[in-house]
Amino acid sequence: MPAATRTLATAVFLADPKTHETLLLQPGAEVSDPAIAEQITHPDAWVPDQIRQSRRGKAEPS
Repeated sequence: MPAATRTLATAVFLADPKTHETLLLQPGAEVSDPAIAEQITHPDAWVPDQIRQSRRGKAEPS
């Protein structure tokens, strides 16, 4: 099963689980790697799921 992709609402600093380098992820970044997502524990760092779903449901402009 593919990992769920979530979108950041705020900028976050974290350590890359493979390289151990410090990363800065900007608001709007989509995170699908579970090893990165599990480091972001503050609930306000994420765009709420219902907002993400309503954006997906909007019609594309023609």
